[in-house]
Amino acid sequence: MSNAASDPAPNQPPPSPLASPEPWDLVRDGYVEELWGEFSKFSKSALELAKLPPGSDVLDVCAGPGTLTVQAARVGGQVVGVDFSPRMLEELRRRVEDEGLTNVEAFEADGQNLPLSDASFDGAFSMFGLIFFPDRARGFRELHRVLRPGGRAVVASWRPFVHVPPIKAAFDTLIELMPELPFGKSKAPLGEPEEMRAEFEAAGFRDVVVEVVTHASTAPDPGSFWQSMARSSAPFVLLRRRLGEERWAALSDGIRSALVERFGPGPLEFAPQALMGVATRP
Repeated sequence: MSNAASDPAPNQPPPSPLASPEPWDLVRDGYVEELWGEFSKFSKSALELAKLPPGSDVLDVCAGPGTLTVQAARVGGQVVGVDFSPRMLEELRRRVEDEGLTNVEAFEADGQNLPLSDASFDGAFSMFGLIFFPDRARGFRELHRVLRPGGRAVVASWRPFVHVPPIKAAFDTLIELMPELPFGKSKAPLGEPEEMRAEFEAAGFRDVVVEVVTHASTAPDPGSFWQSMARSSAPFVLLRRRLGEERWAALSDGIRSALVERFGPGPLEFAPQALMGVATRP
């Protein structure tokens, strides 16, 4: 999902290109069309892990098009969805209106500096968004601040691509074809349980549990898998814009061919692995 850009904390690397609204605005349509169903499964898992009682007030930071916001709103309570991508928020509001939900508020905000009162929510979530913050510690502290005592936070990240061979193969081929690109040269943010646990605890959370959550999917063939990935992945959407259509087409053909060679021409199974950290504000 998407959110938050500000100055990085001291001794942290420069902000990710994904820490600005532009790539999320650009990728919105493909992201929604290709990933809504898959990400809804991960959002459902996050809500189940939080074990919030019905009617809980919920905050969704980096709400994107609203996969978690909408599900949380269906079980009552007030739900606030924030994001820094105007186009993602347009989609969220459209879906809320289509479902006739009256208990959702959605607005632009920086997840590192939330314009929300202390102790306002029973649950606070960030699905694949806080991982891109220039200052993750501030993001965790903000989740802690807005929770009521006893409130639960859930933060989701992705495990390294080595655990998902088709995705790793696509990035490996990209790096082989364009070694000057920065892809694959830094570790996955919050990609290991120990890192997730430590950052929760540093923000003041207790009873931290980190779960690996997997939802398997099958693409009809490697070409369809790559087409979906290229349309829904913000880094690839940015790269396509930078390269222009002619260079992008050649690069895309190379990745597609490599996937067919590696996995064959038939159906392609893949199972993205998420880490979900669940913790309590004392």
